[in-house]
Amino acid sequence: MEKIKCDTEAVDSSIKSIFSERGDLDFAEQLWCKMKCVSSYQELIACFTLVLESRECGEIQPWIHHGSGSLLSKLIQQSYHGKMEAVSLTGITPVQMLLEIGLDKMKKDYVSFFIGQELATLTSLDCFISTSVDLQERVHCVQKLHHMLEIMVSCTVLLQFKHESLFPWTQICIKYYRENPLDEKHVFQLPVSSALVKTFCQE
Repeated sequence: MEKIKCDTEAVDSSIKSIFSERGDLDFAEQLWCKMKCVSSYQELIACFTLVLESRECGEIQPWIHHGSGSLLSKLIQQSYHGKMEAVSLTGITPVQMLLEIGLDKMKKDYVSFFIGQELATLTSLDCFISTSVDLQERVHCVQKLHHMLEIMVSCTVLLQFKHESLFPWTQICIKYYRENPLDEKHVFQLPVSSALVKTFCQE
């Protein structure tokens, strides 16, 4: 039981370190890092009101990644052309806006990991980062990306897999999740060479 706990902590620690490495956060992502700890609905409304009013008055010049799908990102991109749609910060809208920028941030983190480690291409991940699907489906896509990340990090940390083993493993996971819903109990099967088994047993 103690061994399992230590292994879990090692995987969690590795995942956290991955998400602390990106240095290309746009305005919405940086805002998420600040706002994810808001303590009340009123504080949430106050934050978004300040951002939108400051942008409308030209007090801030935020930069947004191309392809960001959140409402806030779209409003900021509209403002580049001199006009920003009026949004009523009532009901669930502020909560939804916060969720959207958080999902955008996490998607970019996952994509950055898989591409940076040369485990996938942007094209192969396109179905997970589409902004044309509804919010619930975007949540499911992020959950799939997270599950794939957990698998890759577990194989790296616990089994000492190298790139030549991680790459086909990633492709199998991507293929499965392009066609199926999230299933954390699914058993993925990967052909393993005798040389890899021998190396693992020796270690």
